[in-house]
Amino acid sequence: MKKLMALTLAAAMAVCGTGTVSVTAEEQPTEFTMIATQPNTLNMILSASNLDSYCFYLTQEMLFRPYNGVYEPEVVDTWEADDTNTVYTYHLKETSWADGTPITAADFAYFITSRLDPNSGSSNAAVYIDTYHILNAAAYNSGECELSEVGVKALDDLTLEITLDQPVADFDGTNIEVYPLSEAFVQEQGEALGGTPENYMCSGPYVLTEWVFDSYLTYEKNPGWIFAEEQFPTDKVTMIQAQDMNTSVSMFEGGEADVLLTVGADYLDILQDSLTYYPFSAIRAVQLNVYGQGDEAKAALLSNKNFRMALSYAIDREAVNHAVNPIDTAINRYMSAPMSGNQPDSLFEEDYPVETVPMNGDADAAKEYLQAALDELGYASVDELPELSYLCFENEDYRLMGETLVSQWNQILGLNNITIELKPIPDAIQQMMSYQYDMYYTALSNGQTPSEFMNYWITGGSVNDVTGSGMSLFSNEEYDSLIAQATTEFDREKRMSLYAQAEQILLDEAPLIMINTSGMYTAIADGVEGFMYNTYDSAIELNHLVVNR
Repeated sequence: MKKLMALTLAAAMAVCGTGTVSVTAEEQPTEFTMIATQPNTLNMILSASNLDSYCFYLTQEMLFRPYNGVYEPEVVDTWEADDTNTVYTYHLKETSWADGTPITAADFAYFITSRLDPNSGSSNAAVYIDTYHILNAAAYNSGECELSEVGVKALDDLTLEITLDQPVADFDGTNIEVYPLSEAFVQEQGEALGGTPENYMCSGPYVLTEWVFDSYLTYEKNPGWIFAEEQFPTDKVTMIQAQDMNTSVSMFEGGEADVLLTVGADYLDILQDSLTYYPFSAIRAVQLNVYGQGDEAKAALLSNKNFRMALSYAIDREAVNHAVNPIDTAINRYMSAPMSGNQPDSLFEEDYPVETVPMNGDADAAKEYLQAALDELGYASVDELPELSYLCFENEDYRLMGETLVSQWNQILGLNNITIELKPIPDAIQQMMSYQYDMYYTALSNGQTPSEFMNYWITGGSVNDVTGSGMSLFSNEEYDSLIAQATTEFDREKRMSLYAQAEQILLDEAPLIMINTSGMYTAIADGVEGFMYNTYDSAIELNHLVVNR
């Protein structure tokens, strides 16, 4: 790796898809190196991970680029909404792919419609259906209408129109993440799309020039990007695949990396002078598969509200959190992220208290709930319960969390029927998306307003029915009605009140069991200015990064 870090760009030619950029020795390029985790896939249609989003943000242009939570026009020159707040028209600047080929409004439209295509198998369709309510998005995604009827159209090469089926109070016309995607390139690549730099087409601040799997990715500045002279001043960015924490810390301390994105709890004292803390807008929770992988006994158990409440009340969240990762924060409600409430400067969780499980649990209540579940289901004891699998990622923190939770359930409730199943991240996600689990330790974004998380759990929502097959994990008519009302309620306080009522229903029904909300310590070397990690935007924002060595 030291040899890798010593490489220079005396005369390099970078290739990304069909684009090229050149760098000469005289330019004395600035370089930035970070230790992080590599993407799962750069297939922009099928991607379902924020690890992939880090790369998209650096290598693709956008209609509006978020920076520190604020969306600023990038490709959009001007835009307007009609009087009904349902038709948004965007007038675009002339831009191009890294090879000089013009980018058109059709490329931005295709990014959305390809994810809605029922034949694509994308898990991203629901955001356009549930969050943005794009006209006929649901019908097209289920094969009930033609593409021409969807409310996403390129009116000409530089005019994009997005039509909603109703006004959406939390959408201001700018806060939508849209990249360009070439339909011709996608069809040419087929299943190889996004697998290597050659199978990936770039348009943004950088081009991806190298991707050595499980080793590193290299990005080089794209001089043809629309704001190349104003933003993203660093010429070369290298992202090294994170190794074990001891190795990663040694590399950072040895000057082989400018940033160590994630610092483990055991190393905070060692790197204390270099640390910056980033709170996440996501919660971690145990999600329950009420279908029980087709097993009637498991389905009945996991669907039983008293059993779910027993699991929740048995957990001492603060003790669990301290044992697994003290960087994180224990939670006992869904709307726990630092999101604003009735006013931009107030907190939702302070404006709307809830009735919920005690943070330290309640062993007696947990046992009462369990007994009620056994009585309802006709079991004489916990020894008769069906075996359950607890699926989670194959990494140390997730394994330890699983072992700690299973231990608490055993100690408090006497449950000995839960087996931990560790899987590599892509395999675990695939199993989750095909309902091949009983209990799944998940991380879900909360977003900047309650709407994102709340829309996950409407009947048919993107997490609730991840396959889009009608198999929702949770369904409540009152909840669905509250979210529908909130979506079109432009009075902020009324809208937040509706979300608060909906959250209480989720807490009462417990479709998933809250554990903690995460944060992250990042080590940043002296001389690095302008580094920003933004959990709301799922982006490593190097827009104004300067490395002074």
